[in-house]
Amino acid sequence: MANLRAGVVGGGVGASHAFAYARHPATDLVAVCDVNPAAFPRFYARAGLAPGSLREYTDYRQMLEAERLDLVSVATPDDYHVGPVVAAAELGAKGVLCEKPVATSLADADRIVAVSERIPVLVDHTRNSEPYYVEARRRVRDGALGRLSRIYAYSGGKRAMLFRNTTHQLGGVCFFAESDPVWVIAAFDQGFEDYGTVYKGHGGKDPALDPGATLIVEFANGVRALVSASKGTPPGPRLDLMGTRGRIVVGERATEAWQSAEDEGELQPLPVTWAQGHAGADLGERLIPGVDHLIRMVREGEPSNSSPRAARNVLEIILGACRSQAQGMVPVKLPLPRS
Repeated sequence: MANLRAGVVGGGVGASHAFAYARHPATDLVAVCDVNPAAFPRFYARAGLAPGSLREYTDYRQMLEAERLDLVSVATPDDYHVGPVVAAAELGAKGVLCEKPVATSLADADRIVAVSERIPVLVDHTRNSEPYYVEARRRVRDGALGRLSRIYAYSGGKRAMLFRNTTHQLGGVCFFAESDPVWVIAAFDQGFEDYGTVYKGHGGKDPALDPGATLIVEFANGVRALVSASKGTPPGPRLDLMGTRGRIVVGERATEAWQSAEDEGELQPLPVTWAQGHAGADLGERLIPGVDHLIRMVREGEPSNSSPRAARNVLEIILGACRSQAQGMVPVKLPLPRS
């Protein structure tokens, strides 16, 4: 079977996507696009590629028209994903890997959801494609915890940014909850109380422009999540999955599990024999499972671990959180009204 031709739009985070494509045996990385040609030298260095080894473009439509790519990664700033995703579908791509957040407005998110009804689209909530998350969800689905009831999600550090990095935690929460969110309550970090209700992150590069926050999210199936993602706290993302008969903690350094023989009974440790996290691994290396997943989506019709619909739920939670804070930290019902 012939390799799939891949290209990357965005020379910053896109270097990690390029790293993954260049090292996957089923893809041929052929092109890169960035509006600023000065970005290319750093792109090659971060991707571990020889300078000038790809065809370079400064207009993504020109790249898509000239290269007729099978796979396209969209790694542009947070608020500029929709144009390249739509163009990739229009110009013959078989699959798209889109950086998170899927968009910064519901209108743009809806357009990307529409694209995903025509071709496979994977949103890069990276951990959702990693083996330790996939196996943990399989065990939750198989009843290892009884009925999943609570998710405690934690991340911290100076890049605890609601729109940019907290999307990974919220993507994981939605990955395990497997239901639509119905309300959210939010309290933003001090200094962000007056952030407002619309995105102000200017592409996601400056932590000072993106709130840290504590959220409570209720899902339609009764799962409730507490998400702590505040600046001024240690980094190290972790999800604590709790059910009527067990508990699994999935973290980048280790996964731990406990189980009870009866509802709300005494927990006993369970040996964890499945894949562990990748603390300290380069993002490009961690994206290889996502590229592999996208290839199976294209070739085998495998369902997405991080679909635009699920990613839109993440965005609904974030925008609902902004409204909650602005209205005095009150519950905000989801989905939000479409204007």
